[in-house]
Amino acid sequence: MSNQNSSVDIQVIKDWFTFIVAVIATVAGIIFWIQSTNDPKFNEIENKIQLLRQDMSQIRENNNKILRIVGRLEGKLENKIKKRDKLQ
Repeated sequence: MSNQNSSVDIQVIKDWFTFIVAVIATVAGIIFWIQSTNDPKFNEIENKIQLLRQDMSQIRENNNKILRIVGRLEGKLENKIKKRDKLQ
């Protein structure tokens, strides 16, 4: 009786183990499938982010140029005001 009972217990353990392995494999497969279907979307987003970074770099460069020009104009304007004040 105990021999038959232990073989049933071993069979139950095998069945549960097989079931758990099957569930883990299924979940892993689903996760892999979801990641692989989202790869093109991630690539597109990464490309857009890269373009935005390039645009931001260009804007910074342009801002620096504009600030230098404004600084020069302010300097010229101050010089003209000083010359005008001296003449008066």
